[in-house]
Amino acid sequence: MSALPPDAPRLRAILRHLEEQLADNETLGVYLRLQRDAVRAALTRAEAAAARTTTENARTGKVATGQVGTGYVIEPKPYPHHPKPALIHRADCTAPRRDTMPVAPEQARLGLRKDAKHIAACEVCAPETPETPKLA
Repeated sequence: MSALPPDAPRLRAILRHLEEQLADNETLGVYLRLQRDAVRAALTRAEAAAARTTTENARTGKVATGQVGTGYVIEPKPYPHHPKPALIHRADCTAPRRDTMPVAPEQARLGLRKDAKHIAACEVCAPETPETPKLA
């Protein structure tokens, strides 16, 4: 801190201001700790729910959400008359930027072959290339 003023009134004003700041920050600290604890509790609940779902899916033989059959999804156009086509992805593809919907392999194949103007294969996961499993 730079040099303090020599007179008592200004020093009292500085001290009062510093004490107010300390009190305000203490209140903020308490609030942030409460919020942190609430987030930790919610995270614990979410992780427990996800673990229960995974266990249940493994027990019943269900495939993870967003996967049907061999695991293909369709990413719709941003809006109905958008010039770019909807995209077919493998379910594990990380490229989709919008919500996807599960699609059966035969529907994906039919869409890619019959409706190239409105449906295309993802360039990242390439669901119909020799390196990836063919759409069954």
